[in-house]
Amino acid sequence: MPCRKLPRSAVAFLTSASPRPSSTAPTAAVAPIAAHDHSTLVDQSKRTSLATEFQDTKRIFASKSTAELVRAYAVYFMSQFRPLVQHSGKLLELSYKFPGATFTNALLRATFFGHFCAGEDVNEIRPVIQKLQSAGIGAILDFAAEADVEQPRDLNGVDQNLVSARTYAYDGEAACDANAAISRHAIIDASEAASIGEPAFVAIKCTALGKPELLMRMSAIIVQAQLLFHTLDSPNLSRAKSRYLERMIDYPTLSAGLRNAGVDSSEEEIQKLFAELDQSSGDGVIDYVDWVSFLDPFDLTMGPLTQFIEEEPLSGSEKTQLHNMIARLESLANDASERGVKLMIDAEQTYMQPAIDHLTLNLQRKHNRNGADVIYNTFQCYLKTSSDRIDIDLERSRREKFRFAGKLVRGAYMVQERKRARDKGYADPIHDTIEDTHENYDTQVSKLLRHNHLASFMVASHNEKSVVNTVQQMQDIGISRATGGVYFGQLLGMCDHVSYTLGANAYKVFKYVPYGPIHEVLPYLIRRAQENSGLMSGAQLEMRMLRSEIKRRMFG
Repeated sequence: MPCRKLPRSAVAFLTSASPRPSSTAPTAAVAPIAAHDHSTLVDQSKRTSLATEFQDTKRIFASKSTAELVRAYAVYFMSQFRPLVQHSGKLLELSYKFPGATFTNALLRATFFGHFCAGEDVNEIRPVIQKLQSAGIGAILDFAAEADVEQPRDLNGVDQNLVSARTYAYDGEAACDANAAISRHAIIDASEAASIGEPAFVAIKCTALGKPELLMRMSAIIVQAQLLFHTLDSPNLSRAKSRYLERMIDYPTLSAGLRNAGVDSSEEEIQKLFAELDQSSGDGVIDYVDWVSFLDPFDLTMGPLTQFIEEEPLSGSEKTQLHNMIARLESLANDASERGVKLMIDAEQTYMQPAIDHLTLNLQRKHNRNGADVIYNTFQCYLKTSSDRIDIDLERSRREKFRFAGKLVRGAYMVQERKRARDKGYADPIHDTIEDTHENYDTQVSKLLRHNHLASFMVASHNEKSVVNTVQQMQDIGISRATGGVYFGQLLGMCDHVSYTLGANAYKVFKYVPYGPIHEVLPYLIRRAQENSGLMSGAQLEMRMLRSEIKRRMFG
């Protein structure tokens, strides 16, 4: 019998702001967190002490040569010239034509590439890793070639439209196999280079291991499945609720909703469906976690509910590509688990992230058991939906008894995401102000610290206030620096005063260590230059500290 489609809007779901938390306590285990939690305020004397250590340039730069300091200063200085940075893609394109690739690559190696990247291959990066380890800093290896699925690639890989992207271009399944092999070598190298007893990390991207357009298709299907829940949730149970975890579907509501949509099923069949949906909690109502857990991990179907998903199901060739991608991810996860390496799945654009979350979750279900934290997802806290995503994943890990593991970043796609929202006419997915993003970031860190028994996570931030607040809360709660499962991360070539201070104080701190052929990491390098051009206060601080240390070495 034909079924009437249920009304919903995928665009609205993807782009709408997270609703303001309700004053009603949720029924799920993850409790809401107030926007201002005074228990997390940092004692001013301890803040001052750590801030003083951040200024000790002699200690911070002890492992760096004067030539490295001069290069760093030159890179930051050049980044202050906005016209140079804004047109860097075109300038590099011209330089590759004349005087040519040899000269251009040598120039980049002596400047931006040499400062922000560790080398072109795993052999070149080993000395960099060893130098970091001598300062108490670990490494997160990241093969940094990139492109954007929505933009055409320039022949030299420096299209100005790509600088805000961090997405691999799809060059066929063989290329994906080659990328997987590179990541496998990185896992081996990270394992061998790590100090005994210390964790090792490798970062990977799903777009390196499969077709980005497939991730977009998967995301559209997943969003449709999510929207179906919000179409059916019970008015008497959910309409006063605003957070995803508070919304519920009881049996009468499910039955009535399916009947109204024209489903020709017996009451027994609907009862069986309800029992299957309620399997993860068994509490007589279906919540959001129950619902999304019903989604088949391999073909994204939902049994008899599949007919209500407006997006076309995956084709045969797409299913083959998905299975290939899953096989590559699973192979890398197995290698990482066997070698004691933690695998970080990087965040990508919002129109691919639901699929990445789906793939990452299924890896976590298998590998983050018995206290292990092998697979890390990434949460971009400049997104309005990030708080709900973390709540949902925390609750899912509690129910299914695997360890939550995540990396918290502010976000890397702001220009691209906002442009896409304007072009396609949907709401901006990013917090309205930088202050909102800062507040959300610190709130999510506090949440995970309070759920430390369930969660391991990395504070991937260059923000001194966020780092100091995290350190103080760890002390207040009693979380061990060595074994507490709280890590810190900064990019190679940036924020050394924070990284080296944390390393000197025995916190688990890591540098993101990108590597790859120079011509393939150009978008990454241009983005670093843009960040240091746009974040004038941070760049000025770095320059002032570098200048101070150079003067101290030269003149005493």
